[in-house]
Amino acid sequence: MKEDVINTPSDLSPVSETAPAARAGQSLKDLLELLERAGYGSAMIHDVLGETGVTAAATGAPQAADWHVQRSTAADHARQLVRTFYLRRPISMAALDQCVGTKLIEKLIADHVFVPHGVDTWISNVDIRPITVASHGVEDVLIASDPDASLWDHVPGPDHVPGVGNAPLSLLGSIPPIADGSRVLDLGCGSGVLSLVLASSATDVTVVGTDISLRALAYAQANGQWLASKTKGTVTWKHGDWFAPVAEKKFDYLVANPPFVVGPPDVEHVYRDSGLPLDGATQHVVESAPGFLADSGTAHILAAWALRDAETAAQRVASWLPEKGIRAWVLQRETVDPATYVTTWLEDESIDPRHEDGRARTQRWMDYFAEHDVVEVGLGFIHLQRIEDDAPTELTVEPLEHALAPGAFLGAEVGEFFARSEWLAGISGHGPEAILDAHFALRPTLALERVSLPGSDATTSLGFLPEVSRLTRTDGPRWSHEVDEPLITVLAGVHPRALPLRDVAELYCAVNDVDDTEFCAALAPLAVDLVRHGMLIPAELWDESEEENHYSEEGA
Repeated sequence: MKEDVINTPSDLSPVSETAPAARAGQSLKDLLELLERAGYGSAMIHDVLGETGVTAAATGAPQAADWHVQRSTAADHARQLVRTFYLRRPISMAALDQCVGTKLIEKLIADHVFVPHGVDTWISNVDIRPITVASHGVEDVLIASDPDASLWDHVPGPDHVPGVGNAPLSLLGSIPPIADGSRVLDLGCGSGVLSLVLASSATDVTVVGTDISLRALAYAQANGQWLASKTKGTVTWKHGDWFAPVAEKKFDYLVANPPFVVGPPDVEHVYRDSGLPLDGATQHVVESAPGFLADSGTAHILAAWALRDAETAAQRVASWLPEKGIRAWVLQRETVDPATYVTTWLEDESIDPRHEDGRARTQRWMDYFAEHDVVEVGLGFIHLQRIEDDAPTELTVEPLEHALAPGAFLGAEVGEFFARSEWLAGISGHGPEAILDAHFALRPTLALERVSLPGSDATTSLGFLPEVSRLTRTDGPRWSHEVDEPLITVLAGVHPRALPLRDVAELYCAVNDVDDTEFCAALAPLAVDLVRHGMLIPAELWDESEEENHYSEEGA
């Protein structure tokens, strides 16, 4: 992977006396290369810790995770690497020398990558974690960052640079596969997690990672340098505020894990606080993104929105969109009350809500929400697609109520959604007749559920009586629609190379003596809803040669 680097000032002040110095890029690069050669990655970590130990580390129980290291039957070298770099436990100089060698250790200590921890004992001052994203075909990309508060008790500094966490992993899972030769903007790239994964996922990808934090870009540069020989993509790191470093540029994909925390316009942690009031960060990204998308380009944003009494996510996000030129799909994962939201983010920075500082912070934050009539905070994803400039903007907002099916990839669903929406937009000008004249296939992963409940009158049991029938997808987000028997019968007759939907419906009406005009008028909007959720697939998008990929390359 080729890489253009930023000119990070050599006198960049560290966040604290023990934070990695700005010049640490080269020694970090050397360390990452050494760890890769030693096999440090997901397989080694699971081999040493086991599933229970990995879970203990992820849930903030470092001693429990270390207990698993002590009893592991893995090779001594693997145990030492995992204990030193994954769990960040203290290590003697002699053992450290065996791990990485005297020459590199001297550089790492000089650059504050390792710091003293008692007499002749040292501890890693950076977090180094592998990231594997199967949905993008990327395995064991090593990411160095500042340590979070999961394994030791400290409050992250204002310039804290996070690494592999739930936020980037969640966003990566919602980004469609990147096409070869694409241009990608990673807005607020931090330590480079999204940039490096996406640059490693396809051929000849050009990625620009921007950030306002020079410390973040220094980490991103170091992380990118060790990966440079492993992919043909290009990564450029640019310093600046929001979209300023890429003014007048266009991209095929825009990805953003911005500082989206909803609250007062303060900046206590640059990675999460934007300095904009309430949900101003999400609003700014959503309002600005369309101007940086190429034709048919898409944006994928991890987002939060403040909701006032009786206000919906649809109303809030709609106010940020242009009147024309954008197709938007908003997936709301959850809504939380102000108290839960504030407590969660205080704990994120290791502030105990029970202590005096935590109580004071909670009071100020809650008062600010009350002053602005905020009753809930919505959390989720905002996906945008650039469509024709004169086409009315489309907005679909849906709750993501169910966990994804095992092995499912939300990003694939996002790509399919835009393909389905484009097809629906193409026929919308022809009225309901167009969808009735189309050919369809049923999604192979569609299940018909029939629910019956016990029925009885005052004296006699009536056994089980039909209550409701549903069509439910067993893949992806598992959308579900209630259906009746006439619709079930018609859908059972569709085939991409057989009769159009209208003919199937008219056959049903003829057999059952039903008025076909009224029946078809009621059927058309139902078919639109089923297409939108990928249950009924237009023949133009269907590729029956690939059972696991139901959309043709041309359509999707």
